[in-house]
Amino acid sequence: MKTLDIIEESIVKMKIKTDKVSVKAGATLFAVTLDHAQGIKFCLINSAYPSAFALLRVLFETYIRAMGLSKCASSKQLDKYINEDKLVSKTNGKLMFGNMVLEVESAADLPAYFSKIKDHTWSGLNSITHSGAIQLHRNFSGSSIRHRYEQDHINEAVEFATMIACMSFAGLCDLATNTSGEVESEKVMNFVQSWAFNN
Repeated sequence: MKTLDIIEESIVKMKIKTDKVSVKAGATLFAVTLDHAQGIKFCLINSAYPSAFALLRVLFETYIRAMGLSKCASSKQLDKYINEDKLVSKTNGKLMFGNMVLEVESAADLPAYFSKIKDHTWSGLNSITHSGAIQLHRNFSGSSIRHRYEQDHINEAVEFATMIACMSFAGLCDLATNTSGEVESEKVMNFVQSWAFNN
């Protein structure tokens, strides 16, 4: 996950000057997403696999919330989120995470990659985050408690975390006032597009 080091070197030079609540909220959560990616990296390096995998859902959810707040949310939705910690729809009903994913894909003109993750892996991500059966099976051999994470599992986690980190970096670039957001975002998208959106 060397990519994270490159991203960290770049974001310390970024400046975001704005009075827009949507930009402040989105940028903050993009930065939190990158911190989660660093947390995953730290845990993997130190063989804390259950914790690394538990953060995958949190990473994904934080990125989608960052995108939703910066690209989709109305002022009323932002106020509800910031002051009441509630995600609501534009009609003030409960905003389901799956609907937020669809809104983000539409607003950012993205392929249906994130909605596919939501549809096909959400229950697995929940199981891992909330210490469900997947964590049980990957940490018990049948006779002893030990990690049983295959290299393929670890590679998938690294690829997913790297891709979300790159997307978060692109989000920060788009909001920054001292970078060419489109150019930086395009570089990042080219980096991940070959494997992320074709799998």
